Amino acid sequence: MKIFVIGPAGCGKSSFVKSFSEYLGEGGEDVRCVNLDPATDPVFKADKDVRSFVKTDEIMKKYGLGINGGLLKSMDEVLFYVKDLDVSGDYVIYDTPGQMEIFIYSSSGRRIIEKLSDKTTAGLFLMDSTLVTDSESFLSAVMQNVIVSLRLSIPTATVLTKNDVADVDVEKVMEEIPSKNSVLAELLEKTSYFIEYTTLSQRVVKVSSFDETGFDDVYSLLNEMFCACGDLS
Repeated sequence: MKIFVIGPAGCGKSSFVKSFSEYLGEGGEDVRCVNLDPATDPVFKADKDVRSFVKTDEIMKKYGLGINGGLLKSMDEVLFYVKDLDVSGDYVIYDTPGQMEIFIYSSSGRRIIEKLSDKTTAGLFLMDSTLVTDSESFLSAVMQNVIVSLRLSIPTATVLTKNDVADVDVEKVMEEIPSKNSVLAELLEKTSYFIEYTTLSQRVVKVSSFDETGFDDVYSLLNEMFCACGDLS
């Protein structure tokens, strides 16, 4: 299975990749990690590192670009080395660039995902728990995941990170919707059904890379996404 870890800057993608890959390895799985962020050295043991081929800081100097232009140009350059970043394993985890928008909205980013994907490819959309403590922000995160899935054409699931810092009560957050003003409540109610497309059995997975908790749920969720026999939870 190939797993693309996606999310906004600061949500804990790299820490998740490190901790979750260690969890899988301790469970006897053949796991590989790949760094797809040309701007940052990985904090985990990378079996393949895009920075061996493309470094954003060097691209910026070479073409006289700022950080955003450098990242976009880096994605274009990475396309030439996609075959070198394709590895095999029971689980191959790809850590994607911190600037999520530049990655998923660029044509090169989409093509990188397409070239690396196979029939058992999934995305995990990570969101910082401290930023989704109310219904508006929680549903905004869910909608972002829907957009990611549409842009990259892979099934994705929402994972709330940093559960050790903030434990989001999803049921309570959803119960708050009717108490909003009439226009906002109507909007929230109409978008809330997207939850079922980004979670399984109305279950939102919460993890803490610091405490190393929630990984059993992530493991089950990933297998459910490709299990013909239904929910295993």
